[in-house]
Amino acid sequence: MSASRLLVTLAAAPLVQWPSLPSTAEGASDAGAIPPDAVHQLRIATRRLRALIDVFSPWLKPRWHRRLKNELRWLGQSMGPTRDADVLVSDTLPALRLEYPDVDWIAVDAHLSLLRSNARAQAGEALTSERQCALYARLVDAFGIREDGRADVRAAKALRRSSRTPGKRPRALAKHSHNVLRERYVALFPDCRQLAMLDTEQLHALRVKIKKARYSAEALTPWMRKSVRTPYQDTLRAAQTLLGQINDAVVAQQVLGDAPIAQEQRDMLAGRLDTIIVNATSRAAHVLCQLPDAHTLERGMRRG
Repeated sequence: MSASRLLVTLAAAPLVQWPSLPSTAEGASDAGAIPPDAVHQLRIATRRLRALIDVFSPWLKPRWHRRLKNELRWLGQSMGPTRDADVLVSDTLPALRLEYPDVDWIAVDAHLSLLRSNARAQAGEALTSERQCALYARLVDAFGIREDGRADVRAAKALRRSSRTPGKRPRALAKHSHNVLRERYVALFPDCRQLAMLDTEQLHALRVKIKKARYSAEALTPWMRKSVRTPYQDTLRAAQTLLGQINDAVVAQQVLGDAPIAQEQRDMLAGRLDTIIVNATSRAAHVLCQLPDAHTLERGMRRG
């Protein structure tokens, strides 16, 4: 299969799963009018499409690549605060509430309710906007998605002409896939070997690199042998989860830092969250030690 055909085929799946969202004309003014499952599906679709656009950029017209990348980033960022607030409500703060029942949780809940409402309003405005509708229509045109959900490479408007891609070179797609896998792998070092020395901003940057490496490996599954691919992806997934817990703890510290509670209570909760960050960092360092060495990864790449 050519790179262009593979790209539009892979792009069809998340676009078919793109949820049907109400528009502002239908009276939807906040994310409360949008089912939680729809937001979750949209986050997954956005993530997968961004990975595909990144990995297969040589086969996309620069103007289309730039526009789709920027618009998908905007859509993903618009849902970020809502996701953070939901995790605080459902996971991070309930655990703290059990450990520290004497904290003024009524004040914390009121503060968080306002933040969550603002985040939902921001997400709702974006998800029900004409910009979101235009983005979906642009994605359908970009990858030639037909009404039955199948991709038609001849109708894909975002693809470069074959004369301007590496597609005619011998084993061009395999070489490109190997280069992407190597690049994403190398980008993880040396940070993944010195997690204890990284601050929370650096840990967040490493998490972004891990997500890129993981999603690239998922998109380029045919070029990795299962014996290497499975442990590699599992390691990246586990590390991403742990670094996500660190990010959630940092967000909780920021929210509680502004909450109208006694300074003593604020310091106590911040100290507990610091412990969570340290423990998750230690576990993430242990997980990342299980990454294959460069020679093993190289041997795990298929040549065809």
